[in-house]
Parts: sequence; structure tokens; C-alpha cells
Amino acid sequence: MKKLLMGSLIAATALAGCGVDASTQVKDTSYDGTYLKIGVIGEQPDLQEKDVKFSTLSFEELEDTNQISSKFDAVFITKDNLKQADEEKYVKVYRKLDVPTFFLETTKGFLPFVFEDLTYANASEVNDAYVSGYL
Repeated sequence: MKKLLMGSLIAATALAGCGVDASTQVKDTSYDGTYLKIGVIGEQPDLQEKDVKFSTLSFEELEDTNQISSKFDAVFITKDNLKQADEEKYVKVYRKLDVPTFFLETTKGFLPFVFEDLTYANASEVNDAYVSGYL
């Protein structure tokens, strides 16, 4: 259930930046589910939800998969950190986590992060992707 709510939260966040015509009725997309704790490698999203808490993480902290899986509901890795996120040593980390990892503003999907022989530089572009997740 939390994973479904997490997907809804991410979709709402991604759509929040879309322009709306004044004649279009705006639907309330605020999150009102269970309290979520999200670890973020990079700059935290500018999202003001009372039931969502973002905490800054480092790649070194991410390697403690048991601690991360018990402390957070998800991990976000921002665009400026995708190159480091692609390092081969993190492939096993993403696979061991018991919470989803979301790669924000990736143009290559999640595959370069979870396959050892595929790098972000040589992976194919994925059209219309803002975020890609892996669990």
C-alpha cells in the first residue's frame, strides 16, 4: 500500500510544475496517507507536505542497506548525483534495499543503475521520463 501511495506522491510532485489554464479546475493533489520518510541524495524536493519528511543521505550511508531499509520508505537520488549513482559498487546496494530507489530526472531509466555492464553514458535514452524507480 505504501508503494502505491509513494507512486502517487511522485506523480503529484512531477505534475505540480505543469501549467494550468485559469479556466481549468485544479484538483487537490496533497498527500494524506501514512507518514512517509524519504532519504534524499542531493537537493531535497521543495514539497511542503505535513506527512512526508525528507532527510539528506550520502552514498556512504546508502551502503548500509539494513539501516536505510528500516529507517526510510524510499530513497530519491537527484539528477546531479546520477553519475555517481551509476558506479558499479552501488549495483548490489540497490538490489539489496528493501525500499524503492527513485532516480530523479533520469533520461536513461533505472537499468544503468542495476546492471553491472551498462553505464549511464552508454544506455539508451528513455523518452518522456522524469523519474524511474527500482525495488
